[in-house]
Amino acid sequence: MAQENEQQNGRWARIKSILSAAALLLSIIGSVAMVGGGALWLWADDIRDFGLGVMGVGFGILVVAGIFSSVNIRELLSGQRGRFAINSLVMIIAFVGIVVFVNFISYFNVSRADTTASKQFSLALQSVQVLEGLNQDVHATAFFIPDKAETAADRLLADDLMFEFERRSGRTFTYEFVDPESDPSTAGLFQLTQFPAIVFQARDTGQAVVLNVPPLSEQDLTSMLLIVTGEEQKQVYFLTGHGERDIINANPDDPSGFAFAARGVINDSYGAAPLNLAQTGSVPEDAAVIVIAGPTRNMALVEFDALDIWIKDGGRAIFMMDPPVPNSFRSLLEPWGITVGDTTIVDAGSSLFGDLRSPLLQSGQYVQGVPITRDLDTALFPRATPIEMSLPPEKTPPWVQYTPLAQTTTLSWKTSDADRDDFDPGAGDVLGPYMVAMTVHACGVIGVEIDATLVPGGRSLRCSTAEGTKDPTTLVIFGDSDFAANSFAAYSTNLDFFLNSVNFATEDFGLISIRPKPFAFRELVVTSQEFDFIRFSSWFLLPSAVGLASVLVWWRRR
Repeated sequence: MAQENEQQNGRWARIKSILSAAALLLSIIGSVAMVGGGALWLWADDIRDFGLGVMGVGFGILVVAGIFSSVNIRELLSGQRGRFAINSLVMIIAFVGIVVFVNFISYFNVSRADTTASKQFSLALQSVQVLEGLNQDVHATAFFIPDKAETAADRLLADDLMFEFERRSGRTFTYEFVDPESDPSTAGLFQLTQFPAIVFQARDTGQAVVLNVPPLSEQDLTSMLLIVTGEEQKQVYFLTGHGERDIINANPDDPSGFAFAARGVINDSYGAAPLNLAQTGSVPEDAAVIVIAGPTRNMALVEFDALDIWIKDGGRAIFMMDPPVPNSFRSLLEPWGITVGDTTIVDAGSSLFGDLRSPLLQSGQYVQGVPITRDLDTALFPRATPIEMSLPPEKTPPWVQYTPLAQTTTLSWKTSDADRDDFDPGAGDVLGPYMVAMTVHACGVIGVEIDATLVPGGRSLRCSTAEGTKDPTTLVIFGDSDFAANSFAAYSTNLDFFLNSVNFATEDFGLISIRPKPFAFRELVVTSQEFDFIRFSSWFLLPSAVGLASVLVWWRRR
């Protein structure tokens, strides 16, 4: 009997030994399968399901190995080391669980902080207003080839921008990425042949527009949203033929160039084109606004008559006048009670350092409560001329409304002297402050009595007459055009001031805001000594500090 028990114990010991050896082999095989399956699932998109299956098989093998080693595991866990191991495992699981929980909460409660000086990683107010005002769902399908290295940066930028668009719109805007090589049928639906491209489609109307990439910017996405949701593109014409600023000239250092301003108009989803009235003989029917930027010569009579008739018939125009203002353009403004002339503003209270003839408009110099200037910061108006009203406020007729936008300081004056910057009342200098920007709404000119009154209506003001209501004439007048020229457009909110006036004239008040600034590359420039300090301190300083801390801990616990 005793011999049989010994034989059984021996057989059981051999079985345990075989199972232990098999458990070790199965543990190695299961671990390899788990790691390999996880790698396939993470990095091989085409065979992710296969990788998941390999992970499942590996987990099953590990379970079998655990069963085979149950006796050894039980003996191990019952010891002191086993209890320490269990405590450590519980702490690791608790820590991982907390991290997963925090990430889960963070995923559904996204909050971003942009610490850059120009807020380059935040959406502009314009984009936020468009997203919050979407009247229908819009879905964007971005077609990018994943393995194409030259478009990887554009894909990352598109993903970052559209993620923020989706978040700020409350998922009224959604997006997805599609590989046109693995899913050509989806690309075929939109008849796409060039990639990368992003297709914006309105859910209700089915209208779709295509944005070819690159280039790609926040303004491009915002413009596509405006177009796909049915916003009719309005045409902005820039008057030419009289020495005005050139919208084709993109030289950033050329003060006669106006291409940056024209590009900003296009980015706001308007059409932009030059207008030569000597060729056309009349203002085009689709003209939403005419911009007159810095003329230096007079108009011919036929041009004057065409522009004068159009403005009096409810036209919208932006006058940007530099001294001396040509007589024909003065004559266009005089019937509306506006006077501009030959004088230049000198501002000793707020001007560019070393140049009193370049007034700086700061926040306190803007008139409050006006949409055009609501979010503006500093603006620079080099060589500005004052804008004055020919009638005192008490004599302004009820069919005309003047709204000042910005003025110079009380330490400013106007002068006819081109060189002298000292105030001299004996030479004709007159103290300010002076208006350098203002708007006019009018149902008619000031010299002709009419039975009309400006009343609220539509998006802005309307003319109320015995026959009904009609659109008033809308003018935005600046005493300078340099501020929006290429050489000054990038200064602070100069370009925003001009573009906001275009939005105001077209009654697109939702677009009035501060637009995103171009990306600024900031490079750390150091001397060779500074570079050596950074390099050697990173090599030795931090490791030495850690080593010293470990020595101090050992000394205290010895």
